[in-house]
Amino acid sequence: MDASSSKRRAGRPSPEEAEQKRHGLIVTALAEFARIGFHGASLRDIAQKANVSSRTLYNYYPDKPALFEACLEFSGRQIQSITPDLDVGLHEGLVRYAVAMQRRLFAAQAMRIAALIYREGGGFDELRQIARIQFERYQVGPVARILESHGTLKERCHILATQFVAMALGEWQRRLLFGGDAMTDAQMADHAELVTSIFLKGIDRWCASRPDNAPKADMARR
Repeated sequence: MDASSSKRRAGRPSPEEAEQKRHGLIVTALAEFARIGFHGASLRDIAQKANVSSRTLYNYYPDKPALFEACLEFSGRQIQSITPDLDVGLHEGLVRYAVAMQRRLFAAQAMRIAALIYREGGGFDELRQIARIQFERYQVGPVARILESHGTLKERCHILATQFVAMALGEWQRRLLFGGDAMTDAQMADHAELVTSIFLKGIDRWCASRPDNAPKADMARR
C-alpha cells in the first residue's frame, strides 16, 4: 500500500468505502425497521449493527425519518428496476409489471415494512407522507410511463395509473391487512390478467365519455 493510500485510509474513506457504508446502513436499517417498527427502532442500535459510528450515521441521515425515507427510496428503486420492456403491447406490459410488482411486495421484508406503515403511519404524518411520495414515484410513476408510451394523453396518465396500481395490488393489500399466504406465481399471473383486462375495458369507456374525446391509449394493439 503506497503512502497516499495509507493517508487516505487514515482520514476520510474513499467514495467506494463511503458508498459501502451507506449501503450497509440502509440494509441494516430496513431489517431493523421491519423487525421492530419505526418507533421501536433505535438509531444507535442500527449504527452498531451496521458497524459504523453514530456520528457517521447522523452525517448521512440527521434523524430517523430521513433514514426511513432513504430505506423506502432504496426499496422503491428495486421496484423501478422491474419496469417491463416498453416495446411490448400495452396489455402485456401492464400484466408483466403487475406480476413483478406483486412478487416484489410479497417478499417477507416488504410485507413487514408495509405493515409498519399501516400500523404507525396513522399517528405520524411525516411517516405517511414519506410513504406516499415513494408510492407515487415507484409504483404509480412506472405505470404512467407505460400508459404514455402507448398513446395515453399525458394529463390522464397519473389518474389512470393510480387506479391500475390500486386494482393490481388489491389482493396483496387484502392479505396484508387480514392475513393470508403470499400468492403463487400462477395466482399473480391470473390476477394481473384479470385486472388488466378490466382496467383496459374501463379506459375505453372512460375515454369515450370524456368531453375532450381526443386520441386515447393505443387499445387496438393491446
